[in-house]
Amino acid sequence: MDSPDFPIAPAHEALWTVGALDGEDWEVFGAVTDLAFNESGDLFVLDRQAAHVVVFDRTGAYLRTISRQGEGPGELTEPGSMAVLADGRLALFDSSRRGIQFFTQEGEYLESAPFDPQRGMPNFVRAWLPDGSILTDIETRMTGSAGGGMSISTGPVGGESERPIIRYGPDGSREVRYTAWDPPPPTGDGASTEGGSFQFTMSPVRAFDPSLSFVPLPDGRLAVVDSVAYRIKLVDTTGTVEDALERPVDPIRVTSAIRDAERERRLAKLGQRVSVSSALGGSVSLPSDFQAQMTAARRTTIEEMTFAEEIPAIDDLALDVEGRLWVERTGLPGEDGSIDVVTPDARYLGTIQPGGLRIPDAFGPDGLMAYAETHDLGYPIVRVLQMAPDAPLETGN
Repeated sequence: MDSPDFPIAPAHEALWTVGALDGEDWEVFGAVTDLAFNESGDLFVLDRQAAHVVVFDRTGAYLRTISRQGEGPGELTEPGSMAVLADGRLALFDSSRRGIQFFTQEGEYLESAPFDPQRGMPNFVRAWLPDGSILTDIETRMTGSAGGGMSISTGPVGGESERPIIRYGPDGSREVRYTAWDPPPPTGDGASTEGGSFQFTMSPVRAFDPSLSFVPLPDGRLAVVDSVAYRIKLVDTTGTVEDALERPVDPIRVTSAIRDAERERRLAKLGQRVSVSSALGGSVSLPSDFQAQMTAARRTTIEEMTFAEEIPAIDDLALDVEGRLWVERTGLPGEDGSIDVVTPDARYLGTIQPGGLRIPDAFGPDGLMAYAETHDLGYPIVRVLQMAPDAPLETGN
């Protein structure tokens, strides 16, 4: 895909917004952690804090609420991700319940698929497969027993030079789907802090390392980004890279001005309260005086952090319901990057400039797009828009 940038600005209109500071239970959100459309355009909103799913039709009218807080069958504790599966079922991953719960779209509880944390379980969901399998590169493992001592480890799977993408099946199976490239660990000193029964050690930080992004394609392959260059690997079902999509977009060289801007950007976030979750689900309450120590430790890691030589060309990757890849290019610190729209068969359809449409939290049928956002007054809202049927996504070079 070696043609120069072809700017596109897909026409779209705002449809509806839901979320309130005060109102009915279904319109006051606590923490929106996932969104999903069904084939009819109904939107499912997962509220982790309320531990339920709120469903709206494509006009924004409230339809129903699915599940509630609890530990019984069909109840949720700390749900983090959901998907409407190929067979129409609604799947929800609940780390506290250590598994997946399945419902009908009308809210009837069907069954659960638990994971064994001693064998390994997803720490969070990177992507869902149509059969209810979960793809992740961060997993949790527990060793020992409650009576004889227990050790819990959470983090990227694999060794220092690899990042396996793991498929967890609803039948409890676990397999390596593909092993992506992992940059060498950063050098330098980290920071540690402790107070009471809490102790945290923070590893050294290196900015601008390439992240790992991947999405499952309709034909069963994976589109994977794991490098500094503009390169999207197409991985078949055996884990073999059969092809790659590339564009003439060079990584940005890291200058002293960029290093200063990135350090200032991270330092500006230090005032935000640190929240810590248990590896097996549930929140851990930190003493208030410990927050100051955590902030000081984080400041040390930022002040001492090192930098990669280049900013990776690609920052994020998503797939819409038409099977097109939305490739977000990395901008300068604090700035949005352009978004290329390409197809897995190497057609470049155009580039959306910063200030235009952004990658949504959920793509739906007929050009529907949903975003989880925060109102100016600080409460969560969900905004839905629709691209015009003739949006110029098929006229690129």
